[in-house]
Amino acid sequence: MPNAIWKGHISFGLVSVPIVLYSSEDKSASISFRQIDKRNNARIKHVRINAETGEEVPWEDVVKGYEYDKDKIIVLDNEELEKLAGENAQTIAIESFVDRKNLEFVMIDKTYYLVPDKNGEKGYVILREALLDTDKIGIAKVIISTKEYLAAVAVYKNALVIYTLKYDDEIRKLSEFPIPSAETKKYKISKKEMDIAKQLVQSMASKWKPEEYKDEYKEAVDKLIERKMRKLPVKAMKKRGEATATATNVIDFVSLLKKSLASKKAAKNDKKYKTQRKRKA
Repeated sequence: MPNAIWKGHISFGLVSVPIVLYSSEDKSASISFRQIDKRNNARIKHVRINAETGEEVPWEDVVKGYEYDKDKIIVLDNEELEKLAGENAQTIAIESFVDRKNLEFVMIDKTYYLVPDKNGEKGYVILREALLDTDKIGIAKVIISTKEYLAAVAVYKNALVIYTLKYDDEIRKLSEFPIPSAETKKYKISKKEMDIAKQLVQSMASKWKPEEYKDEYKEAVDKLIERKMRKLPVKAMKKRGEATATATNVIDFVSLLKKSLASKKAAKNDKKYKTQRKRKA
């Protein structure tokens, strides 16, 4: 079970549902690199240095600051920020409901799963089914890691999810870019060209199956790492091999136990069946 982002409530009208917020992103599926010094392969450490004293600053002395002018900073400590957030820090209050079709992909920042907390199942299901039946999404605000996000509460399969959204002023306007206008006549596109383009689109149409798409770059990097591991000195390879063998043995052992348990149950059921037949005979 992944770690929760936070626990709180989602509310609409007078209804309040206890929920737990989880990130939908599985970071273990991505490649994680460390920064190293190529001269001796040593890890590079990043430290917090005081710009005036040159000394390292411990985490407990780090606070947030807003630079309103060069070298002029207003300090904001965590207690002040938490006080400003108030109850909103633990509440997702739906302010309105809009048609689902109004949600544009360009607005979406991240996705989080909402899971009902203790005694929250009924309210959770009521909200989910209401959104499905009306084809609506809830517009709310949520504070995650001291930042307030505009958010859309929607249904994904049988779960409620939250899409954190970019505010309108955070999205660049299309007018900033030389995008071709909607007036297609000015581009002198012939009917034949459009017909062929449509035929091509139709010929390439398929059912959306996200599980069929893999991160090919990650797979290539994995193979590169594997090739480099094979070239490591024998001692290093032995250590890695031993660890791998241990892990493999654990998996095989569990597999054998499950197979043994299944065969025992099958044998027991077979014996019970034969006994019943003898009694009937």
